Amino acid sequence: MSGPRHVADGLNRLLGSLGAPPADVLAALIERWPRLAGEGLAEHSRPVRIVNRRLLVEVDDPARAAQLRLGEGALLERLAAALGEGRVRSVRARVVRRPNRERPRRR
Repeated sequence: MSGPRHVADGLNRLLGSLGAPPADVLAALIERWPRLAGEGLAEHSRPVRIVNRRLLVEVDDPARAAQLRLGEGALLERLAAALGEGRVRSVRARVVRRPNRERPRRR
């Protein structure tokens, strides 16, 4: 019979079976996103998940998706330095429109 195990061990096994990196890598990505992506892009995007070394990033505008694609090489270099080499091999943007709360609703 095995002894007690850390919750993190079980979580990391589960994440690994789903093709995701360990929980500490995901936490570091979310915490460091403004610095990794740059403040301007970070205000209009958020990292969603890493599966099979592909980072999915939600952006609020097609122009931000293009910005992310154009800067993918540099972003991958920063991700490798921050998270470890090979943790992320590609980046994919998904445009998600959010309602603009400052605009009055049409009736």
